[in-house]
Amino acid sequence: MNRRHVLQIAGYASRTSVRGGIGLVFLLLSLTLGLTIAHYMLLGVERVARRAVNPALYQTEEGRRDAELRAIEEMTRPAKSVVSWMLSTKTTSDAPEPPRGLRPTGDNGDADVEADKWAEFLLEERPALLSGIFLILLFSWPLVVSFGAFDLYASDIASRQLRYQLLRVDRSSVYFGRLLGLCTTLVVVLTVLGLTVTLYLGLKLGAYPWSEMLAWTAQGTLMLIVLSLPYVALCGWISAAAGGSFTSLTLSSAVIGGIPLLATTLSMWLDAARYVNWLLPWGFQLRLLHHDPVQIGLAVFGCLLQTAVFVWVGHRTFLRRDL
Repeated sequence: MNRRHVLQIAGYASRTSVRGGIGLVFLLLSLTLGLTIAHYMLLGVERVARRAVNPALYQTEEGRRDAELRAIEEMTRPAKSVVSWMLSTKTTSDAPEPPRGLRPTGDNGDADVEADKWAEFLLEERPALLSGIFLILLFSWPLVVSFGAFDLYASDIASRQLRYQLLRVDRSSVYFGRLLGLCTTLVVVLTVLGLTVTLYLGLKLGAYPWSEMLAWTAQGTLMLIVLSLPYVALCGWISAAAGGSFTSLTLSSAVIGGIPLLATTLSMWLDAARYVNWLLPWGFQLRLLHHDPVQIGLAVFGCLLQTAVFVWVGHRTFLRRDL
């Protein structure tokens, strides 16, 4: 593997990725997803805010800001119990239980206390709307990644075009160069997405200080970048093994979306089946937004470990593939 060739291929791949149809669709899909989530969250805040104050006061800047702050507080209280329940069922081995207001107090005490602290951190100590957006993105972003990474190698393998590149560079340089180029593109796309959503919320709402929003956006964007790495490596492996673009897209989407579905279905009969989620970051990716730095570190380590495994297997597949 030649380092200079890897960087050249990565630079070319990242520069030209958005020009093609797949890269453009991926960029538009990413921005549409983030802005749609932010729009519907703001829509709920505005509806509650209009009911919180006199309509005449809502027309003034000060009255509108006060109403929006009260609306966020009003929406955060019921949302906290739901988020706490969701976090507790994702991080414990017990069967899912209803939200706090619908179950007896005292059940599963330690997990409930930890989940309450976690929910309080996300919804009270950090901008609640941004936390909600990041939580939704943690569940939806892996599927979006599959649309941007499925064609890393598959179409060129099917058309035999890679043979002409191999006259000047080795296979490892091609594999790691394209992988690095896609990761660079993902960093740019997620950065643009984070800044766009933050500007949209800040200009439309103005309920949070800009410093808090930018700091939380930076951390959330960084965690989404880390989360993307194992899914990109997985798609690279599938793309190197698949016989065409459509096959690669189908397999990537089926594996990424099918793992949690399979784990949920099998866990109805076998409790240990929930560990199927740990084949991908689904089993621990929520901890990337944890209040405990140790938990964040363990989640980051898990993502990097899976990335290394998928890159190694994908590289071996690409070296042995008939091009």
